[in-house]
Amino acid sequence: MGVVTDTELLRACVQHLGSHVDDREERALRSWWNAQRGRLSPLVGGLLARPVAAWPSAIVEHRAHRHAWYNQLAGEVSVHEFAAFLLENWAYPAFLPLVDRALQAQVCDEGRLALRRNLVDEQVPVPHADLMRRLIEAVKAKAGGGVEIESYASLVDRTLVFYYGYYCDSWHLVGSLYATEALAYHRLQCMDAGLVRLGLDPGDLEFLRVHLACDEDHAREWSECVILPSVRIDPPLRARIAEGIAACLETSARYLDDLCRRAGERFAAAIAEGGR
Repeated sequence: MGVVTDTELLRACVQHLGSHVDDREERALRSWWNAQRGRLSPLVGGLLARPVAAWPSAIVEHRAHRHAWYNQLAGEVSVHEFAAFLLENWAYPAFLPLVDRALQAQVCDEGRLALRRNLVDEQVPVPHADLMRRLIEAVKAKAGGGVEIESYASLVDRTLVFYYGYYCDSWHLVGSLYATEALAYHRLQCMDAGLVRLGLDPGDLEFLRVHLACDEDHAREWSECVILPSVRIDPPLRARIAEGIAACLETSARYLDDLCRRAGERFAAAIAEGGR
């Protein structure tokens, strides 16, 4: 059998979520991670040079936190561009299986309790996956067709980060999930502002409003109740968590760079078309 491409690997990971990838696919995931690792070593080193209690500051200082793409979502992009952004992330794994996998790896009661609270919160007022589907369907309906969906190597990498943690290293996954929660508030604010600007019904934005109310608390719990006590019990976990944080931050930033470039190219093309 030939080499598994990253895109094929991503599809296999999506297919097996909730169970296990086969040996060939796990080897491909580990090979993918080894190729990523060298690019991340400066950021990982920077995290490891700080105490764990200072990691929240390091995360929000990273360029992925207030990336220019979020300002474009809030104030500039069309509903078609917004829909493309949501739809091309089809392979992003559901949150509940990821948290459940992280829960299975916990080494202290404090961490287990925090992640169980997170799992419960994801069902209130209704399952958040249902709210997300409603949001996507509303944006698709608003766009009314003609949405051009693309894929980038950067998007594949960003998504494989979570599957690598899920299938190969649960503490790497803890780092990636924590970084995602820590970055969420600004991203959700900008998405909410953009969709209000585009005329979405407030009822369809419930996913964003619910997460704006709870994600900062979740991020704090990941840091204070999961990561800090776990590292005190098992110090070598620190490096694995730092790698997951760095992988989430860097792959996110590279994907967001591609989105900014795409939006700029489409805007320039529209201006050129209008001038003919």
